[in-house]
This record gives sequence, structure tokens and C-alpha cells, in this order.
Amino acid sequence: MHHVTRILLVDADAAHNARLVADAPADAVEIVACTDADVAADVLERTTIDGVVVDLDLDEDAVASIVGEVERRHTGVPLVGIATRIDDRRVESACHLGAAGVLAKPFQLATLLQLLRNPAADAGFFGSCSGIPTAQLLTLHCAAGHDGVLHLTCAATSKSPERSGTIFLEAGQPVHALAQTLTGSEAVHAMLSWRDAEATWVPGATRCARTIVGRWEGLLAGVPRGGVDVQDLDRVVAVAYPDVVEKLARLAQTPDVLGAFLLRHAEVVAGRCVPGLDEQLAGRSLCRLAHVFYDVEAQPSSGASGEIQAVIGDLRLVLDRTGPAGAGFQVGVVVKQAAPVCKSLRRLLRQIDAAFARSNARARETRVPQPRERFPAFA
Repeated sequence: MHHVTRILLVDADAAHNARLVADAPADAVEIVACTDADVAADVLERTTIDGVVVDLDLDEDAVASIVGEVERRHTGVPLVGIATRIDDRRVESACHLGAAGVLAKPFQLATLLQLLRNPAADAGFFGSCSGIPTAQLLTLHCAAGHDGVLHLTCAATSKSPERSGTIFLEAGQPVHALAQTLTGSEAVHAMLSWRDAEATWVPGATRCARTIVGRWEGLLAGVPRGGVDVQDLDRVVAVAYPDVVEKLARLAQTPDVLGAFLLRHAEVVAGRCVPGLDEQLAGRSLCRLAHVFYDVEAQPSSGASGEIQAVIGDLRLVLDRTGPAGAGFQVGVVVKQAAPVCKSLRRLLRQIDAAFARSNARARETRVPQPRERFPAFA
């Protein structure tokens, strides 16, 4: 006999309830909708359910009573928290209730069903985590392209009060963050420095504010990993940059090379191409290729290398990682599709690496100003 998924929907917005009920296919989904906790308790007492959806905008006591009834009568049934606005307080409430997901209203029935039916599709990444550095945990969710929120809490100590914060992700990209009075990237960097933070991952769609721009790789670039000192790395970059740009200019003059660009965290910071090639289009294409490279590099592979190539019409794009680990630099070149990736090209790429290597010694001896976020293209 075909099973019909029965969902209890507790939402004070009767119009929203009616829309979801109307969208539910009668042969597959039954939505039992109500607007208050008392009716919900009656439904839970007499009806078998497969999932619960609770409006987090309801009174906190009402929400707690509904969740208590669910845990008492329907152990293991997934619960999704919904709200007109998914902010830090609603996220904290969803974590406290053990929600399998959060959704901002209005939402599609298909989105809700996906959360209810697959609450632990990536069990290794979901739920409260301890013993895993926050930067590593955030990297996992970013690389996997997840939608949802990462909520962090730190217990009070003799030196600091209790702290909490939330990082909002869409398709693996952090788009918003809150931590006390901080927002955006400042909030993320503050949370990444918290020690012994308890992290809770809640999947879902939040339609939150946008306070973070750029790729997640750039956001995490300032986080010390693998023994790399961020300030030392900045000094190396600042010392090496003029030499790197000079080598890049030579690379652009190599036969068969139509364009040469320096990228950092998937954004072009310097470069040029031949007059017959659209420079902005070439730069954007290499940026997109850099995004693909990051996604591929995140997959475990014993044969992974620092290069990726793509063929577009009669052009070939080559992207090669360069510079010290953690700096996020890549060199991108555009050549004719039929042209071999020649030895002279490889030699110049290695010279760019050598420019970074030589700067290490100079950086130890000379303190220089911090590098600017974006560098002027070479002439």
C-alpha cells in the first residue's frame, strides 16, 4: 500500500497554511495545518505523523510545548523551524529545539519535503560537533555546497562571557554572519578565533541579508592553517609582488600566449591580453575556471595537481597555482587551442614561483606595508 507522508504544520499565518495544503499532492502528502499549540497537541495525540513544521515566530512556551509533545509521542520524527525572518535568535531557537532544518517563509513544498525526508543526508557534517576546528568545519560545508546555518556557542569563562554567533551559507558560500555586535567577514573571523566553541549545523534556506561578498576561500585565507603565520605571509606577498608582476609581463609576451593574468582567491588582480581578445571576458573566464579548480581540489584525490585546463572554442585556458601555500595565488593564461603548453611557458611559471621563494628571505629582514586588497594591472 502506498504510504502518504503526513506533516503537522503549526503556523499562525492561516493563508500560508492554506497555500501549502493546496500545493500538496493528495496521493503523496497530507498536511494537517493548525494555528496554535492546543490544536497541535490534539493532533499529535490522535494522529500518526512523519514530520513537524513549527513557526518559530510563535510564543516560545507554545513552541516548547509542541516540541515536547512530539518528543513524547513521536520519537525520531524530524522537525523543521520556519519563520518570516531567519535571524540569529531564530537560529538559536532551532538549534535548541533540535530542528532538522530552517526555512524562511514563503517556501516551496518541495523544499520542505527535501528537508524532512533527508534530515541527515550528510551525517558526518550535521548536528553538534566538538573537537573539530571551526575553520575546518566551515570548509567542509563550503566545499560540499551546502545551504544552511552554522551556529557557534562558547560557554562563559572567568575571562570572557558566553558568546554565540551564526554563519549563513547559500550553495556553500558564506553570505552573512552575526556575532554579538559584529557582522559580515569581521564576525566570521571573530568566531574562527573562538576556542572550544560548540558548533551546530542546521540545513535550510534563510534568504538572509548579504554582508559578505567574494568566495569562501578568500574569507578563510586569513585563518592560520598548517603552521602558516598570516602576518609573515602578508609580508612575503608584499615583497614578492613587484617581481611577480614583472615575470607576468614577460609571460604575456611569450609566443602563443594570448593573455596572462594573476589571480588571488579566484579574482583577477593583474593581467593583460592581446588587443584582439576581450580582456574583461578573458579575466572572467579564468575566474570561473578558478572556482571550478577550488571545487575539484576540495575532493580527495591522490593524483591532484596544481593545474586545471579548459578548452573554449579555439582557445585554451590554463590555470596554475603559484606562490606560498595559503596565499591563494594562481596564474592564468590564454593560448590558442592548438598550441602546446610549451616549455618556455612552464619555465616562466616556475620563475614566478621562484620570485615568491626569494621574497621569503627579504621579508624576514624588511618590514613592509601591508599589501592592498587589489593591485593595479601591469602596463
